[in-house]
Amino acid sequence: MISRINLLKCKEGVSEEEFRRVMTGEVSEALAKMPLLRKCEIDFVTDNEQRSILGRGSVDIDGFIEMVFDSHGDMLASLAQAGDAVWEALSPIVDEPVRALVTVRKLDKLVPEYLAGRDIIKRVSFCDRKEGVDAMTFQFEWWYVHSILVELMGGCCGYNQNLVVDRFVGSEAVHYADLPVEGIVEFWFEDMDAFDECYSSEGYLKRASVHAAEFIGTVTTYFVEAVPVELGK
Repeated sequence: MISRINLLKCKEGVSEEEFRRVMTGEVSEALAKMPLLRKCEIDFVTDNEQRSILGRGSVDIDGFIEMVFDSHGDMLASLAQAGDAVWEALSPIVDEPVRALVTVRKLDKLVPEYLAGRDIIKRVSFCDRKEGVDAMTFQFEWWYVHSILVELMGGCCGYNQNLVVDRFVGSEAVHYADLPVEGIVEFWFEDMDAFDECYSSEGYLKRASVHAAEFIGTVTTYFVEAVPVELGK
């Protein structure tokens, strides 16, 4: 699966209430009409406290839109056919140009069906590369080693890795140095007790965190509220 993640920062003077109103109104309506879109959700930042032993990175957002497609070609076709409707709906409330990350998603641990519809916790982390680590090394260590160590942490009920394959500022493709995010982590927890269990576990403290510091430079963490977009309106 391919995801396009639009990073959003409120314009100065736009309140949280206005941001949410427009995002769940005009923006959601424009997203719902996009062809070839398999899934879409709007994520609102609810907590930006840095909960990581690593330093905080450069991602500064109030929310993001996550659009999921079957393929890169479907994503390009959908954006071309949708035109400027989404961007026109966004422009009154967010800073421009909008930054976007295109990712390949790896589903390491699916949230169980019995939790569907429940108010569980979602945590998102934006990771860059440690100095001296190239993109190929990052991918290998993250996808094929780190995901195994995460299984030893316990506590989480869902875990996805999203490897960044392209970056945009507005309509212009940019280099990693201009938008230094190499991977996006999505974690789900049943409650804060489960979160605390996960990050106090021996699997995290003595294995996963030690390994992460070998290839990740900084991590920017957020708790978010995920609001699904009803497609096909």
